[in-house]
Amino acid sequence: MADEFDIVDYVYEAVDGANTGMTIYKDNSITGEVNNHIVINHLNINSNDDEEIDFIAVLPVNVNVFVKLNPNGMVNRTAMKAAVRAIRASLKNISTTDGQYRHAHIAWEGRIESAKDGFDCMNIRLDFETDK
Repeated sequence: MADEFDIVDYVYEAVDGANTGMTIYKDNSITGEVNNHIVINHLNINSNDDEEIDFIAVLPVNVNVFVKLNPNGMVNRTAMKAAVRAIRASLKNISTTDGQYRHAHIAWEGRIESAKDGFDCMNIRLDFETDK
């Protein structure tokens, strides 16, 4: 059975398949990242809790898309729209592989204001199911 680390890997593979051209990180981005990027983590890591979490069949995963603000401070809607649409489409294609049940559905999407200085952030909350 897949654990939370495997599930983050599966989501990473799906996001990578969206071909956004952005660097993708698991858990955190590097300090001082200045380019558009994506961070994938499960809620346990996001909440700064070092303990492993128990989950039964469903693990919530965050996909945070960071796009640099325009020089005038405005959101770069064109870049964000293209990235989020491609990622959303790729996440919807997660399915059973090698006999192991996998299904993901988007539970929530929304902007996270002031998540990182100089960036706009859109969060895609994914519920990843590993059991029927």
